[in-house]
Amino acid sequence: MKILGISDSHEAAACLFIDGELICAVAEERFSKLKSDMGYPLKAIDYCLSFSDLSPNDLDAVVLATLNSPASHIRTKREATFTIEDWVDEQNLYWKKKLNGEAVSYHKIFSNNTKYIKDQYYNFSDIFDSNGEVNQEAFRNERVRKVEEHLNIKNEIIHFATHEQCHSYYGYYGSELRKDALVFTCEGEGDYSNSTVSIANSLNGLKEICNTKENHLAHFYRYITLILGMKPNQHEYKVMGLAPYASDYEKQKCLQIFKDLLKIEDGNIVVDKKIPDRYFYFIEKFQGLRFDGIASALQEYLEETLQKWVLYHVNQTGISNIVFSGGVAQNIKAMKAIKDLDEINSVYVNPISGDGSLSIGACYNFMKENFPKLELHSLGNIYLGPSFNARDVENAMQDRNITKKYEVIKDPSVERVASLLADDKILARCVGRMEFGQRALGNRSILANPSNQDNLRKINRQIKGRDFWMPFTPSILDYRAEDYIINPVDSHFMSVAFDSTNLARKDLVAAIHPADFTVRPQILTKERNQGYYDLIKAFEKITGVGGLLNTSLNLHGEPIVCDPNDAFHTFEDSLLDGVVFDDYLVLRK
Repeated sequence: MKILGISDSHEAAACLFIDGELICAVAEERFSKLKSDMGYPLKAIDYCLSFSDLSPNDLDAVVLATLNSPASHIRTKREATFTIEDWVDEQNLYWKKKLNGEAVSYHKIFSNNTKYIKDQYYNFSDIFDSNGEVNQEAFRNERVRKVEEHLNIKNEIIHFATHEQCHSYYGYYGSELRKDALVFTCEGEGDYSNSTVSIANSLNGLKEICNTKENHLAHFYRYITLILGMKPNQHEYKVMGLAPYASDYEKQKCLQIFKDLLKIEDGNIVVDKKIPDRYFYFIEKFQGLRFDGIASALQEYLEETLQKWVLYHVNQTGISNIVFSGGVAQNIKAMKAIKDLDEINSVYVNPISGDGSLSIGACYNFMKENFPKLELHSLGNIYLGPSFNARDVENAMQDRNITKKYEVIKDPSVERVASLLADDKILARCVGRMEFGQRALGNRSILANPSNQDNLRKINRQIKGRDFWMPFTPSILDYRAEDYIINPVDSHFMSVAFDSTNLARKDLVAAIHPADFTVRPQILTKERNQGYYDLIKAFEKITGVGGLLNTSLNLHGEPIVCDPNDAFHTFEDSLLDGVVFDDYLVLRK
C-alpha cells in the first residue's frame, strides 16, 4: 500500500507512506529556499518518489489535504512573501474598507495584482468569479489536474481529506498513543471550523463531537503579532517568547481587554462579547500599554482559555489522555499549561502541528477510513528528508573554494567535535537525513555549550540574527532528564515546555528561557539518533553537562538548510566557528 500525501497551503509539503509507515516527508521550502512556501509542492513530491525508488504508477492513492484551499493566498504565496508592510496594507486596503461596508475586492487588490502574483504551477484563469470570489470546486479540479499532469496518473486514485481531519488524524495516529484520547484541534481557519474536539481510539478511529468557527484564539494571536510589529503566521513564537518578561502589573492592565471576549459553551470556545474585528479593535484598546504586557496578557489568556476548554471535555467524557493539533498546538507554553493540570494523564503534541503536517494527516485519514485493518505506525522519528554523501560535500567544497579558505579535517572523531564545543566553539551539524518540520533535532542544527550564557548572545547576534529576548533549547541525554526537568515525560520533538531544575539553570543556562526558566527539551535516546547521542555523551565526559544547546541551522528568515551547499551558505554568511558533516569537519582558520 503506497500512498502519497500532498498539502499546498502554507508550509506546503509532501510525504509517502508504505504499508502504514511514513517513509519520507519534506516541505517545499527546503528546495525553493522560500520560507513557508505555499502552492503545489512539486519538488517535495519528486523527492518522495525518488527516495522511495517509486514511479507514479506504483502509487495506490494520492491524497490532497484540505477541500477549500486558500487560492488567493496561494497565488500570492502570502505567508511566504508578504512583508509586515503588506500585512498592514491588507488590513487597511481590504479589511478596514470591508468592515465599513464598502464594496472591495481582495482579488483586485492582491491576488490579481502582478506585484503579488508568485505561484508558477496552478492555472487560475477559471478559479475566480467576476467579483473575485474563489470557486472552490473549480480550484479542486485545478489541483487534481496539476497532479494528473505532473505524475501522469488517472484521477480515480486522487482523493481529498478535510483540513480538520488532517490535523486530528495526524495528532492521534502520529503519536505513540493508542488508548482512548480526546483530540483537540485549534487554528485560524479550516474547511468548516477553526477548532474541533474528537474522541479517538485505535480500533474505531476518530469521532468528532463538536466544532465551531467562533474560536478566535488563533486570530487574536495572529493580529496581535502584527500589531507588535512582527509577521503573522510566522512570528507568533516570538510573542510567546516575549511574554514571560512582563511584570504582573503590566500584564494585569492588558488582561482586562481580553475579559469576556470568549466563553466555553456546549463544548466549544465561542464568542461572548462581539467585537468588530481582531486588528483595529486591539490597536485602539492597546493604546498606551506596554508591548511586553500585551504579549504576557495574550499568552495567559490563551493558556487559561485552553485549560477551561480541555477540562470541560475531560469532565464530560472521563478521558484524560489529550492530543493537541493545529497551529495553536505549536504554542509550547500553552501545551505545558494543559500538561500541568492535575486532571490530565498525558498530553501528546507532535512536531510541526500546524499546516506543515497536513499531508501526513491526509494519509492517516485516508488509510484509516479505507483500510481500517491496516496497522498505522506512529511517527517514530522525523528524520524523514534528504541526506547526502561525501562526494556531495566535496563538490560543494570545490564550488566554494572551501579548502583554500578554511581548515578541512577528514573523518573527525566525535571526541574532537565534543572538545571544540567544550571550548565554546559554535558548530553547525549537517549530517544524515534532514528533519521534517521546524524543529532541528541534531541533523540540521547549530550546537553550542549550554553552560556558557555568552553563547546565547553570540548566536542571537552574530549567527542567527534573532531578537535578543528569544531563548534557545537543549538536547539532553535521556538518563539526565530528571537532573534537568521537573516531572519529565517523553519529549522527543521539543513540542512541550517544562519547568527546569536548579542544576539545569547552571548546566543549561544558555538553553532555557532567561525570564521564567522554562525549558523545551529534546530528550534524546540512542535509538533515535546514535551519532548525535554519542556526541552529547562525549561532551558530557569532558564537561559533566549532559546536553547541548541546539537551534535550527539557518539564518533568520531562511528555511532550515537541506544540503551541503545550504550549510556552507549559512557558515560563510555568519560567524559560525565550523560545520560538521558525516565525513568532514570544516573550521575557520
